[in-house]
Amino acid sequence: MNTNQKQGINTGDIVEAGLNRAQEYTLEDQEISFSDDQHAIWEDLFAGIQQPYLLEHLCQSYIDGIALLQLDPQRIPSVAYLNERIQPRTGWRIQRTAVRYTLADDWYKKFAQRIFLITDYLRSRREMEFTPEPDMFHDIVGHLPYLTQAFYARIEDRFAPAYFKGTAAEREVIKRLAWYTTEFGIVVEDGRFKIFGAGTISGRSELSNTIMEFYRLGRDNVIDYRADIFAQLQEQYLAHRTDLERIIAGVNQLHQHGQMSSQEHGWNVVQGLYHELGIDRKDYLGGEVILAPFDLEMIAQLPKTVYAFNPIFFVCESLEKMDAALDGYLSPIARRNV
Repeated sequence: MNTNQKQGINTGDIVEAGLNRAQEYTLEDQEISFSDDQHAIWEDLFAGIQQPYLLEHLCQSYIDGIALLQLDPQRIPSVAYLNERIQPRTGWRIQRTAVRYTLADDWYKKFAQRIFLITDYLRSRREMEFTPEPDMFHDIVGHLPYLTQAFYARIEDRFAPAYFKGTAAEREVIKRLAWYTTEFGIVVEDGRFKIFGAGTISGRSELSNTIMEFYRLGRDNVIDYRADIFAQLQEQYLAHRTDLERIIAGVNQLHQHGQMSSQEHGWNVVQGLYHELGIDRKDYLGGEVILAPFDLEMIAQLPKTVYAFNPIFFVCESLEKMDAALDGYLSPIARRNV
């Protein structure tokens, strides 16, 4: 297993450092024998997420998908088991990789073949609440329930064709679009904010932070859940857009100086921006995280905070609106003659 990877400045990617390219990917699905300790970690991680008070905040497509996937709560599944439940439904299939954090070019080459990579790596006991590198629990429990769903497969199908025809700048935007939708997106369902992103679902600390923000917005009378919550969110966002742009500029500056390189330094450093920028932490900006309506221009400015908690989560009015927004950006690039 390769562990010699580090964060890339600005992009949020993990860049390679002396990797043996011949050993990164297997040509066939590789089954692995896991230790009792690894199965025990899986069991505890699974139990930690599958709680009614958490599940009620996850979007319905995830709930439907996890039911179809029928994961064993006590045992890490085999690749064959996962493919049996995914490939007949959406045509996507699963492969293992020894890489902990796949580089974007390699990732999208697999996407073009409708292959979703899951890493061999499983987080340690010390990382039960937060792991900066996506592990197999994130890959399987966070993403794969969605790959039983046709709409999700359709969304994922759009990324690779656009990525390989995009300019360098467009590729950065595409990576951030994926990050703030499929990894950390939020949608509105039944008049409530519901978590969509696999990164949030598979990480207890960010999951708890995000759910607490849903409640705080109601408690502090920022959002009235008896009315149209997306319209209210847009109103708050527009009223505070200048401060949000200043915060994002500050996040970029911290990122470029390597000050978001760990969980300990990440969110705590971002919180300090409010004081440095003279922004009053109350009402809309009074929580541990910020919810903002989906805004392509804003997403394009915000770096991927791989080694830190995400400071901002973007909300789509519905899954259909998310699908349309991604299509509006990705499809014209994919149709381009290069």
